[in-house]
Amino acid sequence: MVIKGYDTSPPIPPPTQVVKVADADSSSRFGCKGIMYPPSRREVVEEALRKHFFASFGITLIHVFVPQVDDSDILCSHGLIYVNEECEAEALQLDGSDMGGGRILQITAYPFADHHLDHVFAQTKGIDQFLQRTLEVSGFDTSLASKDDIKEMVRGLFGTSGCFVLGNGCVLLYLRGQDNIDNALKLSGVSVRGFKIAVDMVLPIDSIDVGIPRPVWLPPAQGNKKTIMATD
Repeated sequence: MVIKGYDTSPPIPPPTQVVKVADADSSSRFGCKGIMYPPSRREVVEEALRKHFFASFGITLIHVFVPQVDDSDILCSHGLIYVNEECEAEALQLDGSDMGGGRILQITAYPFADHHLDHVFAQTKGIDQFLQRTLEVSGFDTSLASKDDIKEMVRGLFGTSGCFVLGNGCVLLYLRGQDNIDNALKLSGVSVRGFKIAVDMVLPIDSIDVGIPRPVWLPPAQGNKKTIMATD
């Protein structure tokens, strides 16, 4: 409503500004082949990859994704690994390394803008969309913003309502589908409202049992079992 030339309508909040920050943690993606095990669960293979990278160069993988072919118990011949940008060179040095049992890894750079392996992972999309994963996102500060404000920022940034803010400002983010996780990892290293955001890790399947209430609109996770004691 306008009275005597003055607009008394409530102010429209400015859109959330997202800025890429050079010194914040950004993630890099790699394709990985040669990970086939005897019939095994995907979490076993993913954990073996984490241990191999850490034992070789002390690299802590942000995320490991070994997909399962739709309508079967067969694991895909390719997987995806994600590292911090500063670990790219070390990750590529593991191309040709032996994980044991004759499993020789083939590692190639697979940037987020690259799509040459899309046809490989297309056969895993059906079952993958039902698997919920938990992401640890850091960079927020509860002394500068309330938990409700942080949740609002997370929802605006990642497009999800499934999240939980811990007391230290770290956020647990619940996502389904590798495409959504990729989109979240692309945002690692951005600045939103002055906070430098980093996706520190996609928690391993069956390694967490979150001792916090989940939003009622999210079905229980099929994985992610790590005990986290937290209170609002």
